[in-house]
Amino acid sequence: MIILFCAFLLLFLFLMKGRSLSLLFTCIILISIFFGFFLGRKLIIESFSDLSIIILIIFLLMSLIIPWNNYKNIKSISGINKLKLKKITIFLIAINILIFIVFLITTITVMTFVTDINDFKYSTGVATDFYYKFLPFPPVFFNLAILFYCFSYFIFPLHFYYLYKKRYYLSFICFILSLNIVLYGLTFFSRAVVIQYILMYMSMTWLLYATLSEKVKKALRIFSIIVGAVSIIYFIDVSISRFKDDKSAAAKEYYNAIPVESIIQDPVIYSYFDYTSQWIFNGFEVLKLYNYEGFNGEISYGAIANLADTFGIIDYNTKEYSDKRKKLWPRPYYYTFNGYAAYSVYDYGIIGSVIFSFIYIAGVNKMKPRNNTIKLRDLFLITLMIQIPALAIFYSQVGVIIVTFIIWVFLYIYLKYNIVK
Repeated sequence: MIILFCAFLLLFLFLMKGRSLSLLFTCIILISIFFGFFLGRKLIIESFSDLSIIILIIFLLMSLIIPWNNYKNIKSISGINKLKLKKITIFLIAINILIFIVFLITTITVMTFVTDINDFKYSTGVATDFYYKFLPFPPVFFNLAILFYCFSYFIFPLHFYYLYKKRYYLSFICFILSLNIVLYGLTFFSRAVVIQYILMYMSMTWLLYATLSEKVKKALRIFSIIVGAVSIIYFIDVSISRFKDDKSAAAKEYYNAIPVESIIQDPVIYSYFDYTSQWIFNGFEVLKLYNYEGFNGEISYGAIANLADTFGIIDYNTKEYSDKRKKLWPRPYYYTFNGYAAYSVYDYGIIGSVIFSFIYIAGVNKMKPRNNTIKLRDLFLITLMIQIPALAIFYSQVGVIIVTFIIWVFLYIYLKYNIVK
């Protein structure tokens, strides 16, 4: 683990003067590795093969981080056709209002009536049965909200654009509706989605901070403290419910799995460090198990396949994927955070992962700001792209954003070209 820490420490020292997005992503990795020293787990390198795994992890992570070094000193956002922007804004607000109402009611219902979080999250069919029995509206509305919640990712950059334009009322509406990203996760007690949104917001604020007025910067600092406090309270509450108050087999198993070498033995506190750093050890172990048999892209295209199955376009069996995951990643790795590198290698293979890295680098470089200005049209895609390095310490976000990426293609065509003259 010292090798990992030193590699990213050197990268941090190289980047620290620029205050680019690369610096932020490097800090996330460094903090994660530092927390890993408190877990009582070790990376045991016994052969050149083991060392090559560490080198591969470093390469794949740095290929996500370094391209963002060009994203700094942004002082303005170039707009798009005013009529098109107005239409896009109205459309996104309308669809996200409907999603917000459904998710909010669902979240309140789940928080009120679910008593066993582990059973709700991990027992087959429990959550589905709950949605069908206890929601105060037909389940089809919840299914449609899940289907269309991807549009929340596009209203997210509009929040920052309207802040830049000092249209605070519109910016606030866009912010509230972008919380659909969080509400989606709260419907099944996800802590990860809270972290996802915080890291997304942090990344975009870091990127566009110089475009904001001093008044907005001051408000953002106050807002960050409030949101941070609320997020921490939620995170702690769910953690206590899952790892301390809960007496389920899963909670007991987690408690018994805490290494005796760890200086942290309280399961709740340990879970915070473990949540942040387990990818280091889990990813290393599953990559040691890799024998060129993987998921053949299913981690990435699974969301699309599942969506197509919902509409009867194809027949996609999620149980087969689940069984394959349990086979390739034996317990406990099939349900843990294994990190971006492990997900990527198992999904595309080693060569495929390297190719994807170069494609990602090319895509990020193509959208880089010029003359301290970034395009609003590009911000819609940047919102998706930044999630991959920001969340790399947990998993690969490619599978989550790929459906959204398809929507972005149509959005990009609409914004760039005049289809109807």
